[in-house]
Amino acid sequence: MDISKKSLLTPAEAAKLLHVAPTTIRHWAQIGRLPFISTPGGHRRFDKKDILALMSPPKTDVKNEFSILIIEDDQAFADMLTQFLENLFPHAKIKIAYNPFDAGDLLHTFKPDVVMLDLMMAGMDGFSICHRIKSTLATSTIKVLAMTGAFTDSNVNKVMALGADTCFGKPLDFTLVEKTIKQLLEQKKAISQF
Repeated sequence: MDISKKSLLTPAEAAKLLHVAPTTIRHWAQIGRLPFISTPGGHRRFDKKDILALMSPPKTDVKNEFSILIIEDDQAFADMLTQFLENLFPHAKIKIAYNPFDAGDLLHTFKPDVVMLDLMMAGMDGFSICHRIKSTLATSTIKVLAMTGAFTDSNVNKVMALGADTCFGKPLDFTLVEKTIKQLLEQKKAISQF
């Protein structure tokens, strides 16, 4: 009989559907991973719905998933910042753009929720990148966290006027970075619930 028309499957049929050995199916039944019923003769039968549930990808908690793009030409600093963020936010997807070409490409293909943007980079003007992000409809909702070693009132005011959500001085206060990203994510979560 065609498996597609049956609702109860033998271990062999279940194994075929899942592309595993029948012994694997029996093991899963023994450890409780796969529910089954027993026939009067003592044979296991598996509900097709339970088999299909095993085949579907695990449901992830979407609320914890978000993406961060680091735009920074100092590779050692960017790598260190990535490690810090990965430890803090294990569910985050993080990418680095070390040059303006990668930055432009990743803004549109990676579609980050948060951009950590260095303002002073060789061959890249962080101020114009911030302006481009905030003035382009497709990227205007991205949260921009500017970073600079030249932490002056003039630079802070300029980047905030261009739409940055905040500006950090370098060396970074990692406690403040963590707190700020968590607040931005809470705001985003609150907005997405409406």
